[in-house]
Amino acid sequence: MITYSVFYPYKKDSFFDIDYYQNNHLKILKGYFGNACKGIIVLKGKQSDGAEPDFACVCHIFVDTEEKFLKIMEKAKPELLADVKNYTDIKPFSKIFEVSMQE
Repeated sequence: MITYSVFYPYKKDSFFDIDYYQNNHLKILKGYFGNACKGIIVLKGKQSDGAEPDFACVCHIFVDTEEKFLKIMEKAKPELLADVKNYTDIKPFSKIFEVSMQE
């Protein structure tokens, strides 16, 4: 199994609408991925000990194989990228990880 992880670095004067992200953007993603999506974890950045968070948000999307992920993302990417402006002005970056343990 792999996780496609999307990182939104925290920037002081930027916006990130977590409600829109979770209720609209991820709904678009789920529409493309269907049962191929084995789970999603959304982590919202949190201020700690007076320090700003490193990330406004981090999202992990679990899929059986990288090949399956890439095939579906090829179709989904244009709509997903066009939707980013609706929930943030932060430029995200992404990475694919192999899941080595899950409990």
